[in-house]
Amino acid sequence: MTLPRITTAFTRLLDIEVPVICAPMAKVTSPTLVAEATIGGGYGFLAAGYQSTETIKAEIASTKSLLTAAKFKQGAHKLPIGIAYFGWELDKYGDQEAHKKLDIALDSDVESIWLSFGSRFDKWVKYIRDKEEEKPIAQKTKLFILVNNLGEARAAYQLGADVIVAQGNEAGGHGSGSAPPAISLVTSILQALPENRPPIVAAGGFSTGAQIAAMLTLGASAVAFGTRFLLTPDSRYSTAQKAALVAAHGNATKRSIAWDQARNTVDWPDGIDGRGLYTKLVKDFESGVDISHLQQKVKDNLVGGDIEYQVTWSGAGVGEMSEVKGTKDILNDFRFEIVDRLRASQTLVKDARPHL
Repeated sequence: MTLPRITTAFTRLLDIEVPVICAPMAKVTSPTLVAEATIGGGYGFLAAGYQSTETIKAEIASTKSLLTAAKFKQGAHKLPIGIAYFGWELDKYGDQEAHKKLDIALDSDVESIWLSFGSRFDKWVKYIRDKEEEKPIAQKTKLFILVNNLGEARAAYQLGADVIVAQGNEAGGHGSGSAPPAISLVTSILQALPENRPPIVAAGGFSTGAQIAAMLTLGASAVAFGTRFLLTPDSRYSTAQKAALVAAHGNATKRSIAWDQARNTVDWPDGIDGRGLYTKLVKDFESGVDISHLQQKVKDNLVGGDIEYQVTWSGAGVGEMSEVKGTKDILNDFRFEIVDRLRASQTLVKDARPHL
């Protein structure tokens, strides 16, 4: 069955068919996952976080090769994917190294850049726009800025963000522990920003196409998914991690700093922690086990070891996910569910009939 195209401000901006983002997940998102999400009608982001310059270049090249082999959007002015950077990492590198990292995306003509978790977005936005002025281009890079509260959304709007990603407290991986639930955050942004605001993308704990339809009727233009795309053959999560996610129940996740402490990835801004599966690692951390012992446990179990001492990021909606499935199959399911729910919602409204 041929389904109609789902049209929102976001799908029009990127010329895509399904208002879904495969969110960037550091060291987990693969070129295959990004390519499959994009070919499947959504939009994929590579993750530059924690990656070397050489790795970022290689992943862009690999993704481009996969899209070319699929003859996807041949002749497009830009490579139709995005790449995401941590703002705090760019700040930490210093200007020269940060510029080198950003130049990889700009010189590769990647369509979109995603910035998150930083205090100097103005600096990096200015660099990107100034760099673009140095060469004639048919299309400027689209800037996605992730926000965790209304103040950050207002700042992103003032910076000229092309897309604002509103990440609620339910999100897996890193985020603000004080962020409101996604539906509340999206609602507050829609109410506060003027009508000429950029597309608003909802993120945090989503798992189904029906939820996408609900967010579209609320006023969001798309939904970003992380955990659901971890449960594909294309993500870099191990078989054991995927099995743990499939087996997880609805209250299996928790926000904590335990994972970053145990991995010694402690440069995140104040107030930023993570959501993942609540395992022995977190329980040991909460009970006061020496952090050096936990760091060693994580190293010992990094590959193929005890899943209880691995870091398995997960959003709050993991209990609604029951299988590992192909990336394009997930997008097809989403598309069917969105159309089904939007059509069903129309039956709730009846034209008023005059009284006889």
